[in-house]
Amino acid sequence: MITKEELKKEVDKIPENLLEEAYALLKSVIGERRKTNRDAALWNKWTENLENFSSDFMINRDQTAISLRESFD
Repeated sequence: MITKEELKKEVDKIPENLLEEAYALLKSVIGERRKTNRDAALWNKWTENLENFSSDFMINRDQTAISLRESFD
């Protein structure tokens, strides 16, 4: 596993003209990781809440029939 010190050494070697690109890439990676963690937390919360529903939830799924309407063409 890479350490922060190793990463810092590599950053020190980056030419000035590539610093903005390297910074944008690093921010992108961090942002994607945060998004992934946030999405996972939301899915976990959703699945944990499934146990709050009774087993008979929506057993009877009768829906009204779709009425056909005339086209306005």
